[in-house]
Amino acid sequence: MAEAIPWLHRYGYAAVALAVMLEGVGIPLPGAILMDGAALLAGRGEMNLTAVLLTAWLAAMAGDNLGYWIGRRGGRRLLLKVGVSRRRLIRFDAFFRRYGIWLILFGRFFDGTRQLDGLVAGSARMPWPRFALADAAGSALWVSVWVVTLDALDRHVALLHRILAHINPWVASTALVVLALTLFWLFRRSVSDAPPGKQTASVPGPSPKQGAADSGRLQDVEE
Repeated sequence: MAEAIPWLHRYGYAAVALAVMLEGVGIPLPGAILMDGAALLAGRGEMNLTAVLLTAWLAAMAGDNLGYWIGRRGGRRLLLKVGVSRRRLIRFDAFFRRYGIWLILFGRFFDGTRQLDGLVAGSARMPWPRFALADAAGSALWVSVWVVTLDALDRHVALLHRILAHINPWVASTALVVLALTLFWLFRRSVSDAPPGKQTASVPGPSPKQGAADSGRLQDVEE
């Protein structure tokens, strides 16, 4: 963060936009760090919070959509060229059709998926309208959570510290009570589910007459 702040002082919103957009294409740039630094500067009044939100959101969508079309045009050929079989690609497509929407919605919160979700969605031939809507929602969620949270923490850090100091004993006490009740419930259940020590389960074998009848039916089926 200390290295990111001078870049923000020099280039402002352009640094956030370029880094976040190129990060969405798969280039490992510190887009998230620059966005977080801009949120802290907004909390101190050096940048505009609304401008930071819009800049990061639009840049994230632009980078992800650019990555999507790159993957759509050349990702599949690249995977085949590096040795991925067509059978694995079919399985990959099926997996992405089932779970891909969640990757797009929440992938920006994790390193790796944040840089690759657009490329992967395009390579899996995910329908673009579905991708675009999911990416707009996921990018908005990612930007809002980080920017608004960091801005609030920086503005009200003393107030939040006092609130946490007051509620911490109650939270700790509640956690201990829940843990004790859970252990008590598990212990009672394990005791009640345990079989009696002296009882043994016995499975009665077939009687001679029943065995003969079963043998006759088996012979009829074979014939």
